[in-house]
Amino acid sequence: MRDDTSPPAAPSPRAAPPREIGSDFETVDPAFLRAAVAQSLPWESTESTLYVQSGRQALMLVQETLRQAGHHVVHVASFVCDSVVQAFTANGWTVRQIPVNRDLVVEPATLEARVTEGVLLHTPYFGREDSPALTSTLLSLRERGVTVVADETHRVFSAPSAVADFRVASLRKLLPVYDGGYACSTGTPMRAPEPTDPDLAALRERAMRAKSLALRAGRPDDTHRGLFAAAEDALERATSPRLISPESFEILRHLDLDRMRSVRARNATALARALGEQRGYRVINPPSANLLPSHLVLETDHPHALRKWMTEDRIYCPIHWPPCELLPRVGPWPDRYLSIPVDHRYDDADMARIAARLLAFFEQTERTRP
Repeated sequence: MRDDTSPPAAPSPRAAPPREIGSDFETVDPAFLRAAVAQSLPWESTESTLYVQSGRQALMLVQETLRQAGHHVVHVASFVCDSVVQAFTANGWTVRQIPVNRDLVVEPATLEARVTEGVLLHTPYFGREDSPALTSTLLSLRERGVTVVADETHRVFSAPSAVADFRVASLRKLLPVYDGGYACSTGTPMRAPEPTDPDLAALRERAMRAKSLALRAGRPDDTHRGLFAAAEDALERATSPRLISPESFEILRHLDLDRMRSVRARNATALARALGEQRGYRVINPPSANLLPSHLVLETDHPHALRKWMTEDRIYCPIHWPPCELLPRVGPWPDRYLSIPVDHRYDDADMARIAARLLAFFEQTERTRP
């Protein structure tokens, strides 16, 4: 029995919380910055490239140019988010929806049958590049007089779309920048953006730095979540095209994109192999020579329960994306999908942790199946 004068037993050390995986980017790891002369970027070509503060602003520039040229009809995938269509719906365009298949892809035959005039907003989701059949269809549409606008947000590590009159992207979705988007035109000039709004970049920079501090400290401090929400809200309301911030442009010019791409490919391949093929889910965008996933996207009957399960281990997986509120619903909204992070911030151990957590969920679900 312990003597009354002996010191009390030390409390059991509390286990450190698991490292956060996913969600918004923290500040870029110096290991992914090049000290060399600023580089050209994969989406740049001989076309005119304008840098703005968001993908929404890039689309605003393009629609403005097309509207002045007499266009007023745009075709979009039925699986589309508000931020993509807002530039058109807010400016009097007629928006026509094209159905997607189970892989969230608009099939070439559907495009051929549905798009006969106006503008096509082509959105290759989750890292997909255009197949030969799709490229042939896009060329056929252009021969008919259809203007093709390619949204490259999910595939900024790949070469530019081969068949497009305009190309746009939001850069902060896959890259650790404070703000950024681009708009490229093969011929028709676009107006120059207004000067940058430094407050927009400063808001996200503050959030990214707060997240970096929390991750380095290894503490479950979620202060950065509120900061990111405020930054995102401010950027969503800033629809008038303005130049990208100098700070983000400097980061872009020095990112080691080759290394980022290599790590992302390794992570996606490792996670896909660890998951394998089992009941309960299907990977709709497995990595391949022509597909570098933005996220590894799972189709499952239980996306919301799975998301909650992953969050309990501080693994944050987005559902891309909530139903569009700016367009009428033309069919059931795709709601069976969850996106798993595979970006440059993570390594083999992180992929193993993600896979173990995912497999545990599906094993549990299988055991409780009636």
